[in-house]
Amino acid sequence: MRALVKYAAGKGNVGVRDVPVRQPEADEVLIRVKYCGICGTDLHIEADEFPNTPPVVMGHEYCGTIVAVGEGVRDRWSVGDRVVGELHTGACGVCSLCRAGKPHICDHKLALGSKYHGAFAEYLTLPAWLVHALPDGIPWEVAGVTEPFAISAHCVIERGNLTSGQSVLISGAATMGLMATIWASRLGAGPIIVSGTAMDVEKRFPLAHAMGASCTVNVQEESLRDVVMDLTGGVGVDTWIECSGSGAAITQGIDLVKKTGRAVLIGLIGPETTPIPWNTLLYKEIDLAGCFSSPPSSWEKALAAEREEADKLRQLVSAIIPLEDWEEGFAMMRRGEVVKVLIDMEA
Repeated sequence: MRALVKYAAGKGNVGVRDVPVRQPEADEVLIRVKYCGICGTDLHIEADEFPNTPPVVMGHEYCGTIVAVGEGVRDRWSVGDRVVGELHTGACGVCSLCRAGKPHICDHKLALGSKYHGAFAEYLTLPAWLVHALPDGIPWEVAGVTEPFAISAHCVIERGNLTSGQSVLISGAATMGLMATIWASRLGAGPIIVSGTAMDVEKRFPLAHAMGASCTVNVQEESLRDVVMDLTGGVGVDTWIECSGSGAAITQGIDLVKKTGRAVLIGLIGPETTPIPWNTLLYKEIDLAGCFSSPPSSWEKALAAEREEADKLRQLVSAIIPLEDWEEGFAMMRRGEVVKVLIDMEA
């Protein structure tokens, strides 16, 4: 089968290769992949800025149809089931984190697409416990963005504890920022301020408003501080959700959270460290909520909301391309021309 493979360590070293299809073991299923979304993590893997173990098939934002079922899970799954799924392959299931419902941060996890063969492939074989049935009526284009939607549910609801009436600043208007906006709007938060740069003005800012933002701010042309203070009576936002991975945005965001407010940290940065005004966190008694990946509970939340939010989620799919065009898809993401690009593995 065709697959996009990180075939060696170092920057680049990614290409389409022929790899074998692995038949499912007793507790596994074999999925014919329909769509797999390009994630910012994939760009980091290509650049060798995110841990990976080559040779490995990349991709982790997948949806598809089950075509074979291991004998041990035939009571739960059938050929023809439409599914999406998690990426926590290797999670041990017995440590304190796994037993607490947090396999996404188990020390033994081998993340799909970086340390375990992923979904930029025609077929995906993985443990059945990671699979979720796709609700009836959800189109493939929406199913293809379920994984980032689950991450945003985990970050905004489970870690961020966002509630109705809270003022929110969302730094970054790419996929995570826009999905955080959907959840903030859905929860009744407001005002919702989405910040970005000139590259966001033409396409992403209009989408931010469509997702529920009260206002958008191009930080290269406007004073984000003036906007935030004007809308919050000079005290700062209740919750700041950092989705950009920008050092400048991180430094400024801390300044714009009110005393006793909360900072929800989503965006990965390229280098592993960035300077922050540490004492400000203490003086203002800011709560920090680090977020990574998506536990099973967040998938339940995402799938429960997906039908109601389908129209918004579909708007975030900017392009659908064949596997052979993966390089242009990666380039469009790097240039900020798109929000979400899906690779059609059946094309």
